[in-house]
Amino acid sequence: MLAATLLLAGCGGKSATNSSGAKVFASAGCGGCHALSAAKSNGQTGPNLDQAKPSYDVVVRQVSNGGGGMPSFSGKLSTGQIRDVASFVAASTKSNSAALTAFHPNDEKLSDCRGDYACYKQAFGNIAYDDGPETALARLASTMRTNQQVNSGCHQIAHEIGHAAYVRYHDNAAQALANGSMTCWSGYYHGVIERAFGGVPRSKVASIARSLCTGKEINRIYFLLYQCVHGLGHGLMIYSLNDLPYSLHVCDQLATQWDQSSCTGGVFMQNFLPGPMQLSPTKWLSKKDLLYPCDKVKDRDKLYCYLMVTSRILPVVHYDFRKTAAWCRTAERGWVGTCFQSFGRDASGFSVQNPRKIVELCHLAGSMERECDYGGSRDLTSNDAGPARAIKMCLLAPRATRSYCFYGIGTILGGFANQAAERRARCHPVPAAYRRDCYRGARS
Repeated sequence: MLAATLLLAGCGGKSATNSSGAKVFASAGCGGCHALSAAKSNGQTGPNLDQAKPSYDVVVRQVSNGGGGMPSFSGKLSTGQIRDVASFVAASTKSNSAALTAFHPNDEKLSDCRGDYACYKQAFGNIAYDDGPETALARLASTMRTNQQVNSGCHQIAHEIGHAAYVRYHDNAAQALANGSMTCWSGYYHGVIERAFGGVPRSKVASIARSLCTGKEINRIYFLLYQCVHGLGHGLMIYSLNDLPYSLHVCDQLATQWDQSSCTGGVFMQNFLPGPMQLSPTKWLSKKDLLYPCDKVKDRDKLYCYLMVTSRILPVVHYDFRKTAAWCRTAERGWVGTCFQSFGRDASGFSVQNPRKIVELCHLAGSMERECDYGGSRDLTSNDAGPARAIKMCLLAPRATRSYCFYGIGTILGGFANQAAERRARCHPVPAAYRRDCYRGARS
């Protein structure tokens, strides 16, 4: 078990570097028991952290719960302090993407988890490793219907299933990608791509990025190709420990403008993940300017930044959608509508894809309600890999926004097939009055 490999015990230690996590590491006395070069500590009682390279999740769980001879620190450290020290250890143990996304199978099962999110990630990864990713993703889809914690964190769980599948298929990214599914915004594909960068020197990252999404299996449908290139962005941020300028620079070296832009979507999504979901801290956020870095990046990188930015705003304003709408209205000229498309995407996620609730939240967008409905319909269609709930949502939306809402459905359905006739057929479930809008979105 993980407790046997990581013991962060409280013994006196030396001073650490000047960061919040390093200070917690020092004040809690972790260095007296653990060797950690970033903290200039050489304790011998517990494992050498430079060698163990524990992930953020592992450190959070071990410090919180204890075990294997280590006491729990949940009564001594606040939740924020535990997260800070976990980020510090994960990011400073000579860490790279290989360590941050590594998967090690163990004997944990879903029945063991009982509300422990890190356990859920590990248990689903174990299913993927033992029984295959398709089995794990099907189990994830069924569990999402009854377990709110799994449902709300399903995208990162799907990432972990991707990490595990990469190990199952002996580091063959193409084979792993070919055996996945689109469950929960295609997090599985992103996880596979993240893992593919593990241990790669920077001098080779750009060339690998250009070749990863060029195989026959990847190009069989447009949607899978998009998820692969989007996953590159996630992978670049994890590889570089959230070096946003570097990640965008590698995206800019991809073959086409579409590839480049799609890659930036993964970069910004990774950057805007809430702190507890980050594998390492990011500095590309501002407490005062919640639109940052979208209002500072180059014009070519703004699209996906603004399409993701409400995922940054909402946690800061405690999920107050009225305040979030106010922030979107202050976006740069030409990007206000895009911010409200992000607002609709997050309305879908926040409501756990509830069509009526999405429409209610989009009403807060005022004059930008149509952009919000468009973003919501796209998110629903993408999450479900189908239009059923998105159709319900569009029919509940104000009549003036419906055509654009159904157009949004089509933009996602069109990615599920390469041939025009097949793309057209995907729109058949849409009511006849709005089918033409879906056709336009699907490019059929």
